[in-house]
Amino acid sequence: MKLSKKIMCLMAGVLAAALVAGCGSDQQKQGQAQQKPLRIATNATFVPFEFKDSDQSAEYKGFEMDLIRAVAKEMGRDIEYNNIPFAGIIPIIQQGDMDLAVSGMTMTKERADKVLFAAPFYESKLVILTPKNSGIQSIDDLKDKTVAVQMGTTGSDYAEEHHIAMKQFDHNAEAIMELQVGGSPAAIVDKPVADYFAAQEGKGQFDVIPIPDTKSEYLAFAMNKDNKELQQQVNAAMKKIIDSGEYQKLYTKWFNAEAPKLPASAEEVFAK
Repeated sequence: MKLSKKIMCLMAGVLAAALVAGCGSDQQKQGQAQQKPLRIATNATFVPFEFKDSDQSAEYKGFEMDLIRAVAKEMGRDIEYNNIPFAGIIPIIQQGDMDLAVSGMTMTKERADKVLFAAPFYESKLVILTPKNSGIQSIDDLKDKTVAVQMGTTGSDYAEEHHIAMKQFDHNAEAIMELQVGGSPAAIVDKPVADYFAAQEGKGQFDVIPIPDTKSEYLAFAMNKDNKELQQQVNAAMKKIIDSGEYQKLYTKWFNAEAPKLPASAEEVFAK
């Protein structure tokens, strides 16, 4: 009887130790998962969001690249960069082979059927880019003027719908060059294109004027539909970055402008 009690006590002790070890193992696994690099899929050809100075360059530059580095740091994660064709980004996120799409991705309801979006990090609209002191302050001032636009874009569509005469170019860079040489008094382009140019090459020489009646589009990081935990972690990190003022510093660095107030979640975007 005494022997049986000893054996039972010994077995109870072994079982308790195993349970403690098991709990420790689970916690360790969770910690290891948290420390794994954040695998991002990008197509580094979209200035000023993600790009390289050359094909041989190992450095990823851009507003979105700076932002994901700040998010990863807040989450305590390193980053593993994967530069792939844009068309392959959503499929690779769906397969679970990458954690985040970080590639200037516009939030659309069609894409939201395939991936989860984090809270948006950028609001894009059409704007007027014009030299300072041009006398142009709104869309009404473009009547009887000929503006530069990129062919086949929402900018050219807007000019046509509002009966604004236009010169069409193959690329935004050519439309902006037309302003620089004085061939047109203004261009209608996407906000990030205008903001980046006005903050960099055209700093102090050009104004960016909003067009209020154009529809807002939002850009966001995307992840697998089943990874709601990662969505929550990214949103929490984004909130901290915004609240601390770091987001505004990055926005100023790339666009030299005041950052807009953004929706706090993807749900808020799609509810509009």
